[in-house]
Amino acid sequence: MRKALDIAFRIGLAAFLLAGVAVVAVQAAGLAAGSAGLVTSAAETVGPVAYTTAGITGVIAFVRSYLEKWESGD
Repeated sequence: MRKALDIAFRIGLAAFLLAGVAVVAVQAAGLAAGSAGLVTSAAETVGPVAYTTAGITGVIAFVRSYLEKWESGD
């Protein structure tokens, strides 16, 4: 169980970081091009994927903290 959660956490972490970088990169391109539509569409399209994945990854980390009995300093 711990191994599966560790793998899921690592995949989730990579996924939401990549999605976040994609949002920022597309928004930066939109700013450089002067396209407000590109800036807002990036947040509306990729944003929910990044936010949802980050939330799920946070829940996985929370569950891992209980299963592995992390201390407050960990």
